[in-house]
Amino acid sequence: ATAYDTLAESCHHWGTLDAETRRLVKLGIAIGQSSEGGVRPHARRALEEGILPDELRHVELIAFTTAGFPTMTGSLKWVEEVIEKSK
Repeated sequence: ATAYDTLAESCHHWGTLDAETRRLVKLGIAIGQSSEGGVRPHARRALEEGILPDELRHVELIAFTTAGFPTMTGSLKWVEEVIEKSK
């Protein structure tokens, strides 16, 4: 588990993407996988890091044409619940 965490941390910080972009990419990947266990924590962390609710919604809309309507609408519910809970 420690080695996995170290790898994840190294991958997260390698390269030129800023922190906000990395978080939104991770959210998008979780949306594409229909992973409730990925969408909720990435949305929550994004809000904690100062990313705006409308930016999370923008990621959802982008996912629509890539991941499909059923995937997008399912994860949109999870994101909206996280946004509502953060208020």
